[in-house]
Formats: sequence, C-alpha cells, structure tokens
Amino acid sequence: MKLRYLSGIMLLAAGVTFTACTDDEDNYSVSSTPIVTTITTGDAIVTAVSADIANGIVQDLSKANASSYEVGVVYSTSSDPTKGGTRTAGTYNNDTVSTMLTGLNTGTTYYYATYVCLQNRVYQYGDVKTFTATNATATNGDATDVSYTKATLNATFDGLNGLGTVETGFKVGLVNDAEKLMDGPNYEVGQVKGLLPGTTYYYVPFAKVGDGYVLGKVNSFTTQTQTMEYVDLGLSVLWAKYNLGAEEEQGVGTLFGYGDRTGENYSKDLNDYSAEDIANTEFDITNGVSIDGESPMLSAMPTLDQVKELINKTTKKMETIDGVQGIRFTAANGNSIFLPYTGYRNGTETVDDGKGFYWTGTVSPVNNSYANTLTFDANGVVKNGNSLRNYGLALRTIRPYAELKPNGTGALAVGDLESNGRIRIEIYNEYGSTKGNSVIDPSSVKFSKNMVVTFKISGLDNNYKDGAAKSNIAGLEYADASWDPSRWSGFSGEKYDANVTGDGTYTVWMETGGAQAEGAVVFCVDINNLANDLADPSKVQVELQSIKLDADVEQVVNQNIVNFNNKDGNGTDGRIEIYNEYSTSGVAANGYYNSLLHFTGNQIVSFTISGIDGNLKDGASKSYRTELSYADQDWSPSYWGGNAFGRATVTGDGTYEVFASLNGECVGAVVWTIELYDLWKDLVDPTKVSVKINSVTTPCKN
Repeated sequence: MKLRYLSGIMLLAAGVTFTACTDDEDNYSVSSTPIVTTITTGDAIVTAVSADIANGIVQDLSKANASSYEVGVVYSTSSDPTKGGTRTAGTYNNDTVSTMLTGLNTGTTYYYATYVCLQNRVYQYGDVKTFTATNATATNGDATDVSYTKATLNATFDGLNGLGTVETGFKVGLVNDAEKLMDGPNYEVGQVKGLLPGTTYYYVPFAKVGDGYVLGKVNSFTTQTQTMEYVDLGLSVLWAKYNLGAEEEQGVGTLFGYGDRTGENYSKDLNDYSAEDIANTEFDITNGVSIDGESPMLSAMPTLDQVKELINKTTKKMETIDGVQGIRFTAANGNSIFLPYTGYRNGTETVDDGKGFYWTGTVSPVNNSYANTLTFDANGVVKNGNSLRNYGLALRTIRPYAELKPNGTGALAVGDLESNGRIRIEIYNEYGSTKGNSVIDPSSVKFSKNMVVTFKISGLDNNYKDGAAKSNIAGLEYADASWDPSRWSGFSGEKYDANVTGDGTYTVWMETGGAQAEGAVVFCVDINNLANDLADPSKVQVELQSIKLDADVEQVVNQNIVNFNNKDGNGTDGRIEIYNEYSTSGVAANGYYNSLLHFTGNQIVSFTISGIDGNLKDGASKSYRTELSYADQDWSPSYWGGNAFGRATVTGDGTYEVFASLNGECVGAVVWTIELYDLWKDLVDPTKVSVKINSVTTPCKN
C-alpha cells in the first residue's frame, strides 16, 4: 500500500517574510512580486514504511528556471515539521509535486507539509497534515447489485485497531488508476448512487487515518444500459421521468459541471468548463450516455426556452415521495413529472441548501461565467435562474417526439402500382421503385409500440366516376427487416385503417404487440379500390406529412362528466355523452377539452356499458347500431355517423369500440357523443344504465 500527500493553499504575496534555505540561524526578509501563488498540502497514501506524495500542488513555478527552486516534502514526528523536520526533494511537473518518503517506522505518526525553496534561500510551506505509518490493509470485494445507476461495493479492512479514528470507504471513478481516483469524493462502503448508465467504473477501497490513506487494489464494474422513460406533457419536447443518474422519481442522480459529460470534473476553475451553448452539441452532457434504447430520437439537455415552456405551461406543487421533497409539474393533459430538490456540488463537496438546481444547455447572455438553470427554492417558487458553470448541478433530459421527416431527396411512388385497382403510396419497397430512392432512410424505422403515418391526398374531388361510393378504406402495409412485426391491412375498416372520403389529411397506423421493429422491407399505404373509382388515377397527388414512432396515442378523459341520456329528447335513441357544450357536461365543465384535445385523423373510443341485460322490454331487438359523433370547437372537422366505417353493434352489457376518420386537424370539442340508435325506447328503466369511457385513442396526437 502507498501513502499519498496532496498539497494545501497559501498565497505568496509581495511583502511576505520567508524563511531562508540556509542551515544557520540567519533570516532574510524579502519583499518582491510573488513567484509562487499557491501551495497545497493534501492527503497521503501510506504503508508501514513509506509514503507517496503524488499530487502536491505548487502553482506558477513553471515560469522559473528549474535550477532556481527545489520542491518536496518536509516531515517530522513533531507537530511542526517546518522547524527541524526532514526534507525530501520531489519532482515537479505541470504544477504537481511528487515525493516518496521511505524508511518510516510502523505505528509512528508523522506530520508533513509540501515545501518550495527559491534560489536556495527562501522556503515556503503548505499547511501541515498528518499520517500514521501502518501495516493495515484494505481488500477489495466484487461489486454486487449493479443496476443502471447504482452498485453495492464491498471490502474488508484489517489492522486498524489502535489507530484512533478511522474512516473507511471507496474512491470511484472512470480511470484505472488509484492515485487519480483519489481526486474524487469519498463514498461509504455499501450502495453507491448517481452513476451513469452503461459506464465502466473503477473503484478502490480506503482506510483513512488522519490525512493518510491505506488503499486496496483497483477493481471495476459496468452499469447496465438504461432506457430512459419519457413523459408527454403536451409540450414541444418529451421530458424524462427521472434525473440523469437516477432510476426513481425522487433520485437526485449525478451532479455535473456545465458541459462535463463524466460527472467527475471537480475543478473550481471556470476555464475547465464550456462557455458556449451546449444543448445538442458535442459538449451536451447526454453525449456518450446510453439512455435511449432503440429510440431513433436522442436525448439532450433542455434549452432555456424549453425550460421556460415547462414552467409556463404546467402547474407546480410541492410534494414528498419517500421522504424526498420536490416539485410536481402537471400538464394540461394530466401527465406529470416530479423533480426532487437537489442542492449542488462545489468541487467535491455537496451542498444541501434546500433548493433545486437543474442545468439547461444555454449560457447566460448577460455573463458567460454562468449558465441558465431551472431552479426552485424552499418555498416551492419555480423559475429559470443561473449558476456558475463550475458548480455541479442535476440534469433532467428532454427528447424530441419520435418522428421521421421526409428527406427531400427521394420520392413517393403513387398509383395503381400492383394493377389491382388500389392506389398505393409507396414510401419504401425493397421490391419497388423506391429502393434507393425513398423519402426516408429505411434503417431509421425503429419502434416497439406503434407507428403512425399521416398523409395528405389530393386529386380525388371532382375525379370520381359516376356512382362511385366516394368512401375507400386506406390501410398500412409494413414489414420490418425480419418480416416480423408486420401489418397487412384487410381493408375491413379496422381501427388501424382510415376512411378516405375525398381530398384531405388521413392517418393509418399499427401496433407491434411489444415486438421490436427494425428497419423496413415493405412500407406502403394502400387505398382499396380507389384507382377503380377514379376517372383519372394519374391526377392523384400525395404528401407524406409525418411518420411518428412509439407515439403517445391516448387522450385524457373527464369521466366525471360522462353520462347516458336520451339523444335530443326524441324518446328513441340512447346517447353516451362524453362532452356536449349544450348539455349537462357543458354546464359542468364548459370548454373542458378545448386545450386538451388536439389530433389529426382517427379517433377511437372504447366504452363499457351495463344495465341493458335484464332491462329490455318484451320484443326488443337486442341489437343496436352504435356510431361516434364529434365536432371540434370550430365545428369542422366533424363526423355525424352514416358510414359503416367505425360502427359497432351493441347487443347487451359489455365493452365496445367505435371510431371515425376526421378529415383534418381537430382542436377541442363542442359535441362529442356515442349514439346507440333505438336503445332508449327499448329500455324498461333507462336510469339503470351506466357507462364508462375506457380510453380515447388518437394515433396522430398533436
């Protein structure tokens, strides 16, 4: 084992009196411009008979001639080694002094200080520290319970009895070098938190006696790769559910200096940190951290504007989770994220001041010594602030919505490409003309939940043949590189299809059932029988609007205002009223959905109804056509049934699904109901009927 000394700080200013480097008792007073500005004495790595002083700090000697100074360590068994102690010369490189002491006596306590001697006359010392030469040992154990951001570190320590107060623990870092690991903070034996996912860490056990360290051997472990969960708050970007370096909402995670991608830069010098905007640049802290799994979109630091959006478009409330206090940010769509109070790190010292500090990737435009932050104080006041760039702060990452944009270089192939009467929109086909000339890179298609394709079609209006139905089912045709998962539309009018009724914007989509899709072999949208229905199919033009991957497709529903009533008071039809501006739900929650509901294309509603069975009159049909009715807050787009697409037939108590294709962008709601034709008149007691909206799915959610 080794004993390591680091050096303490003392200013050598003009007018200071120094001790001469002579062996007699003559003293010299020297007043001059300082040559050395700092000397640091620190800690030691010890054995029973030696001490290694590897990182003493003496600044500004690099400008002096090597023959004009001497550096090293003075040590003694007396409390002031600067008076009559033994001096051992060391080596000097890049402000660092390295000195090896040998011939020590086991069990003896020594006092030491780094020294500088100028011109063989003037000595200056760092502060005095102490160590005990010892044959104690620290033996490393294997890391256990290694997760994304945590590990349990184990060690055994022998020979510590009789040494007085002893601290044991670990040094942990990214370098396979015990002396360099010593620059970091101390970790207790047991669980270490705040690590980065998918990262190899090195660790060494220590026993600290005074200012001396007994070290074991270096060992290593690698944290698991983490797939960060992101939350849709209805904002311009998704926000991570956890801090970087944490795997629970209340975890503080890693504290980073601005632009420090390791979390291990403990320097207090601003020059050691980026002074530019770093979000989405090579200096972004998220670079090199594996938290995105199979997502084609990459995590990043938030910008100041994105933090302002989070503050301005959410409600904030103080909350405590498992004893950890923080702020809950809740969006209009009902989703939320919890950010714990964090404190901050100054060098290796963590300061718990009862506040929360989170980096943005934006430097202060007023003073670039600072970068902008998301902050909240002990009273729960949340605002954007700023921090010195050398402080260690927490980070909550953001990620764009997973959406593939057309590249602008390839082209869609559109037409009756397979001579089957359909109009095919070929995005990519390994066996078609788009191979090598696609509007997307097929290898970028990666998803594990769903894929949503929105397209705009024109050339249909005034181009239908006489007698054409003007209603054609569009479906997605997709197979990944392994042909599984895949989607092949049956054009039966499933919830994944769209009902094309003329020029407009439509959405088709698919779900994987949990399988991982990688790449594309076939990727098309087919519109059944449309080529046969058109007078001139060559007039059809298509614009690919978006391809969303693993989209959040669920809309929030206010179940409290859902009710079952008689449609329009006609005494005939039943109605499930999700929202109606002109009925009881409009009175209870006027304008409720206008800031919550925003989508394009399909709307799919799952509902459960009970109270029908055993409540029907004699001769009742027991079969009721059920359709969706909807108008957005501007009354357009709207849908009032009348098409077999998306209908259901209610035959009694149970769970059903209705849906419709809305031709255009829908914002809010004025009327939003499910019609159950002829049911009301067949019920013995309509008050026995109860309904629940299980889910509202809008695949192209904006």
